[in-house]
Amino acid sequence: MDIYIMGNKIDYSIDNERTIKDVVENIAEIVSSYGHSITELRIDGKPFSVDDPLLERIEIKAVSNLEVETASYFEISTSLLHSLIPYTQNLRKHIKEGNIDFGTFDQARSWIIEVLITSINILFIFSPKSEYVLRRNEIVNFISNFTYNELQNDTKKSEFMNKLDELETLLNDITKVLDRISQEGNLFFDTTIDNDLSNILRLIDDIPLKLQTGNDEEALKEIYEFSEIFISLIEFLRYVITSSGSKLFSDYLQSFDFSKFGSINSIIESLIGSVQKRDFVSASDLISYELKPLVEELNSFIANMRDKAFKQISEN
Repeated sequence: MDIYIMGNKIDYSIDNERTIKDVVENIAEIVSSYGHSITELRIDGKPFSVDDPLLERIEIKAVSNLEVETASYFEISTSLLHSLIPYTQNLRKHIKEGNIDFGTFDQARSWIIEVLITSINILFIFSPKSEYVLRRNEIVNFISNFTYNELQNDTKKSEFMNKLDELETLLNDITKVLDRISQEGNLFFDTTIDNDLSNILRLIDDIPLKLQTGNDEEALKEIYEFSEIFISLIEFLRYVITSSGSKLFSDYLQSFDFSKFGSINSIIESLIGSVQKRDFVSASDLISYELKPLVEELNSFIANMRDKAFKQISEN
């Protein structure tokens, strides 16, 4: 079976997997680690949803091609908030016409709350105290405590309708910001950056532990992994900032010196040499005093730049 992710054929070793569901679950874990989620499947050209129960009955040996499409959590969350606008309008229409039962109302309320919480938490992870988050919290609190029976009271019903108006205003305000981010800085807000940072921070703490316990072979593997992720992230950020078609990042380009990361290769080479010589004291010093400060500086720069860029977009 050939497997394609976003049109690219990948190397995938079948171990204990028997059905397509087994393979899809494994791929879902892999793409999730990069801040993405599966959005579409095609099995020999036929589309399937990720949670289709039929996947459990399709054996791998019966399939020639498995195509997987993904999207970042940022993209998915943006799409969900966009779709919540007509959903809210439709809910308002049914309530106004008195054409809604308990089950429909409860389902709609749960869906609105879920999208508002999960999507906005993802999108505003770099600005948790934003006014949009505060407005979201107030709306979610109100809707969570509102019951179907209260719709029978005209005053309560009017309050709920007003809250739906506030919700639609909030969604329109947020989607304007997101649309501009999409046009001017989408990649810089992609959650794959957060995933890379998480891995780098994990490795920078884990490698010394491996060295202290004498597991130098595993430490070497993690050093190579760290190097690959760190260097690719630096290059990715350099590309995103310098290739932006707008002036979104222009004010911040001078605030960060990418040239200081030119020494990363020589530091890694020295680190590998120290490990191979079993000079773990020198290796630990290189990690603590050379690599870790660079990682912390990069992490701080990304957080500050996102915050500034987001505020600039929001205010304009």
